[in-house]
Amino acid sequence: MNNPIFSDIQNHWAEDCIKQLSQRNLISGYPDGSFRPNAPVTRAEFAALLRKAFPNAAPIRNAITFVDVPSNHWANQAIQAVYRAGFLSGYPDRTFKPNQQIPRVQTFVAMVSGLKYSPTKTPSETIKKYFDDGLEIPSYAINAIASATERYLVVNYPNVRRFNPNQNATRGEVAALICRALKISGVPLQYIPGMEFIVIGAQFEEADAFAEGMARVKIGEKWGYIDKTGKLVIAPQFDEADAFSDGVALVRQYKVKRE
Repeated sequence: MNNPIFSDIQNHWAEDCIKQLSQRNLISGYPDGSFRPNAPVTRAEFAALLRKAFPNAAPIRNAITFVDVPSNHWANQAIQAVYRAGFLSGYPDRTFKPNQQIPRVQTFVAMVSGLKYSPTKTPSETIKKYFDDGLEIPSYAINAIASATERYLVVNYPNVRRFNPNQNATRGEVAALICRALKISGVPLQYIPGMEFIVIGAQFEEADAFAEGMARVKIGEKWGYIDKTGKLVIAPQFDEADAFSDGVALVRQYKVKRE
């Protein structure tokens, strides 16, 4: 498990997240063994990633024929699936523009739309509170970005207060968004706007955010869980562990093959 999955993600800020998504077969790299975390993402590529991440998303609208996505296009099925589920939409001229690089703001709008999230607080206040460049966020996206912020989906690297809405999303940023949406740990918490830290002392090799009152922690090579007082609730015994959601957490233990 210590062998590098991709040749070019070592020391990248989203390295752990990318590894976890790869282990779940939710993302893949290139034939040369690279992942290219800083490369831009097209709308077709983003559609394919969304379909993998949310394969059971229920359709809310009928299929549509996009004039620039032929039936034999490599991403046609993924585009149709995420369109019907409400993640992505086309343009008024019935194009999808599959090869267009997707801006960061559109990735969050798509995620919030597909997951049917709505803000619970005044959107403009949320934007003003957490982003220095909030005025650059398009008006149509204000509600969605506020909702994404409330749900801790937004990841801003390297400056947590700069959203850079019109900057093209990178493969590393999209991976981080998917990790946050699926509640898979691995994104450094200091880049998540609004994330509050509970300081418990430097007694763990790694620690993650609290979810449902517990946080995963790593001691040695194993993961366990602590409560908000720092007490170990589940002793470190797992090779992998995800955050709690609806009272359960996905964990993994790998058997050591003896000769």
